[in-house]
Amino acid sequence: MSETATQHTAGEEAATEAEGHGSEAAAHGEAEGHGGGWSFHKTEDLGGGVATLQHELMANPLRETVASATGMDRVVASYSPGNFGLTNYTFWLLPAVVLLVLFFVMARNSAKTQLAKANYVPKGVLNVAEAGVALVRNSICTDVMGPEGAKYFPFIGTIFFFVLFNNLLGNIPPALPGTGTLGTTFMWGLIVFVVYNAIGIKKNGLFRYIKSFIPSGTPAWLAPLIFVLEIVSHFLRPITLGVRLYANMYAGHIMLGVFAIFMAVAINQFTAMSAVVLPLSLIMQVILRAFELFVAVLQAYIFSILTAVYINGALHAAEH
Repeated sequence: MSETATQHTAGEEAATEAEGHGSEAAAHGEAEGHGGGWSFHKTEDLGGGVATLQHELMANPLRETVASATGMDRVVASYSPGNFGLTNYTFWLLPAVVLLVLFFVMARNSAKTQLAKANYVPKGVLNVAEAGVALVRNSICTDVMGPEGAKYFPFIGTIFFFVLFNNLLGNIPPALPGTGTLGTTFMWGLIVFVVYNAIGIKKNGLFRYIKSFIPSGTPAWLAPLIFVLEIVSHFLRPITLGVRLYANMYAGHIMLGVFAIFMAVAINQFTAMSAVVLPLSLIMQVILRAFELFVAVLQAYIFSILTAVYINGALHAAEH
């Protein structure tokens, strides 16, 4: 019995010693890195930075526990007032709306000042505001719907400037585009869906409006299929409106985030490879930022002009 116990104890000691050597070797390998690749001596700092970037890129609640590389939890700073939960994307809807209101208040005050001085040439903020208003009123509302489109300018203009300001604000770090979350874009798509159908029903009457889903001259045997396809097409419109805007803004921000992570890795683990990765990632950041500015304006224009097209179709539904 004594000999067996002694052998068992010796075996445990040998295993413990081997485990200790293994742990030391692993720690040494972690400290020194692996060959010529990036080392991992700053794993804790790197993991925390990447975790923060990942959190910022995802539509998460602002107050959230994010696991660090060491397994310890840390709380990400929250903007959430009280118990009302905001995500890191929807939070930026609020500053965007405030900036939008301030922009037009400044434009109005500038207009009053210039009129008081009998100066009818717009300058500064007023010039930018008038250019935006003219674009929506003339190039979208009037061009698509004709003279009667002017009365729908307030609705379409609100959509255009709301989407535009949210898109542009998302290009200023650390802000995120409020339109980068599907809840916001889909809700605007749903509002457009309700408004243009209400306009069509009011203008043509419910029966004539629904009848317009079957184009005149359609054979009787094909009419049921065409009617179903038209119904499906109409119900898909708010989804396509929302997904198009969301996908463009969110995907662009994800691409920016990916290259930001590359830069973080290159800085935290600087090696010969970092000398290549860091400048390339920085160049891609600049290119993508410029492209995102173009996309920000383009998506606001597309959303608005599609809204005008849907309203125009509803206004002239009886003519189909």
